[in-house]
Amino acid sequence: FWDFGSLHQHPDPANGVMRTEEQDTLFKQGLEILGTSYSHLHTIVLKLTTFPDNVEDLDMGVNMTAYYDRGWCYTESYWSSLAQASGLSLDLGLMSGEAIGRTQFIEECTQNGGRRPPLLP
Repeated sequence: FWDFGSLHQHPDPANGVMRTEEQDTLFKQGLEILGTSYSHLHTIVLKLTTFPDNVEDLDMGVNMTAYYDRGWCYTESYWSSLAQASGLSLDLGLMSGEAIGRTQFIEECTQNGGRRPPLLP
């Protein structure tokens, strides 16, 4: 499950192009299960916490806000750290691109524990 690719996004809100009514209904239904999806014991969460070096040069209108400064990214990351083993919450932003095989890939993507500790209320 990839939330951004699986849930209808607003195509171009800056120009007033929004989801259709049907897409909005499906989006809201998807939102209802996000917490369960991210915190399930067997869900593997892949977080893309950094951008490629050349993303600003691509001029694609990319939101350059840092990962943990984004509301949804922050929330989903903490949902995924509630019940999962650290090896199931992988930070793709930590990848060097040199890992060979699954074990090295997981080690790279879980540096520093692989997840942040839960916040206190």
